[in-house]
Amino acid sequence: MQFLTNLLAIILTISFFLAILGTIAIMIVQQRQKTNADFRPKHDWKHFTLYTLLTFVVSFALFSFTSANTPDAKKEASQESSISVRRASSRKVKKQEQAARQSSLKAIKASSVSQKKAAKASSIKENKDEKKLEKKTRAKNIKKNFVAYKTDLSQLSSKTKNAITHAYYSKISGGAVIVINNEILNSSDSVVRSTVHSAWKIGQNVYNNNSPLPDSVSYMVTVQDEGGDQLAHTSMFGSFKYDGQ
Repeated sequence: MQFLTNLLAIILTISFFLAILGTIAIMIVQQRQKTNADFRPKHDWKHFTLYTLLTFVVSFALFSFTSANTPDAKKEASQESSISVRRASSRKVKKQEQAARQSSLKAIKASSVSQKKAAKASSIKENKDEKKLEKKTRAKNIKKNFVAYKTDLSQLSSKTKNAITHAYYSKISGGAVIVINNEILNSSDSVVRSTVHSAWKIGQNVYNNNSPLPDSVSYMVTVQDEGGDQLAHTSMFGSFKYDGQ
């Protein structure tokens, strides 16, 4: 097959040059016939050129077939095919790797979103638990403060050497009631007023020192004598208001 291919290559080359030579000869003959109508060439260059062209075409067709089936051609085709297969395989591997990377990125992103949601849910739960604990602790402290508030009021008599006969929390007024000794009323008006103001101030301090207190307990302080007559109270603006004569 290789010998036939080489022979056809020689025939192809020769027919190509002969076709060119015939074409040139035809052109020369036509040129001379223009100047001399009686000129007749010794050879039939038109048929010669036609045959050489036909030979060239047939040789070219046969050469293309045989050259494609030579061992070298087959080997080259096999190599090209192998290269094409490797390239296709490489492209496939790259696509698979790219798909794997994208899948991995999506998984990481989904995991990140899930972790953020879990962290947010955990944070919300912690905040709720903290608020619940804070509320519970505050309620417990308020309850303790209320007990201490009533205890401090009950101890005012001994602390003032009975100038305040007794003091207590009144559910009716929602505030403290301070009862002073009637003996103080026998003093001058300025002394009575000063003593009543001091008693009111003591009641205010007891409230402030034990705050926060339940909502039912107000800052109102009422000062009375032992007969129940009101001597002073806390005004709506939180100031001392004397009610004595």
